Amino acid sequence: MSLTAIILTYDEELHIERCIRSLKSVASRIYVVDSFSTDATVEIARREGAEVVQRKFKNQADQFQWALDNLPTDTDWVMRIDADEYISTELATSMTTLIPRAPASVSGFYVDRLVVFLGRPIRHGGFYPMRVLKIWRTGLGRVEQRWIDEYCVVKQGLVDYCPGDLIDENLRDLTWWTDKHNKYSSRRMIDLLDYELQLGLSQHALSGNVSRRQVVYHRIKANIYPALPPYLRALAYYLYRYVFRLGFLDGQQGLVFCFLQALWNLFLVDAKLYEARRMIAAEGLESFIKHLRDAQGLDVSPPRLESEPRRSA
Repeated sequence: MSLTAIILTYDEELHIERCIRSLKSVASRIYVVDSFSTDATVEIARREGAEVVQRKFKNQADQFQWALDNLPTDTDWVMRIDADEYISTELATSMTTLIPRAPASVSGFYVDRLVVFLGRPIRHGGFYPMRVLKIWRTGLGRVEQRWIDEYCVVKQGLVDYCPGDLIDENLRDLTWWTDKHNKYSSRRMIDLLDYELQLGLSQHALSGNVSRRQVVYHRIKANIYPALPPYLRALAYYLYRYVFRLGFLDGQQGLVFCFLQALWNLFLVDAKLYEARRMIAAEGLESFIKHLRDAQGLDVSPPRLESEPRRSA
């Protein structure tokens, strides 16, 4: 197919070979946008036939939009995929069947994302099927500029569906996972603080074609979740995932996943939000932004406008 796959990486030597090899039957071109990895990520990616460029990392949304704007993409289609993801055989088959025959009215394709946690597919708790836009015609895709949980949209046309799973299976241990999500909690705190104080740090309304689930999820995050009582909203979300959406059916892995992803992480977000308010009240917003940059490496600055000129893709 005439398809370019774009992968963002930083120290992904454990996953990058698996990811690239799963793409070889569907992608005619593979780009790795690396954030100056310190391990063998770049060497493995080049060995597997990927084209590698390097750029300083700010956040996922900024990095991927830069890739869309600047990589010399000469294929008809673009696919977004993370380094710890890979496509199933069923998804590869449906992609090679459906995408080349897509009518001109179709501008993109949803796929089902399946999380594998501690060796077990998470199929309950409302986490599956998690239908996401991952494939679109070159030039039509944009990325919502948020600090976390950003989504992609196509600016026009219809979005179809490719059956099969995009499998998200990180092979690192729980210590790494909790450290990663501790950092994610700081990014979620920034988004909530932005909603509360209207700082203009995130682009919360990107026009385009998105799934109904994304629209509902976005409205809940933007209008309902911030209005709920801190800390209690984390507990409510956990109960929703684990009890009402049957997360307990995924066994011990489901318990750990729901507890860490829904309760622990969001409780930590609220604690960091409280800390942020205290710092801003005592020292001012500029001092707090400097603290995020110096202590956590988070360069909190307004995103580029959607109307900025683009060089390609």
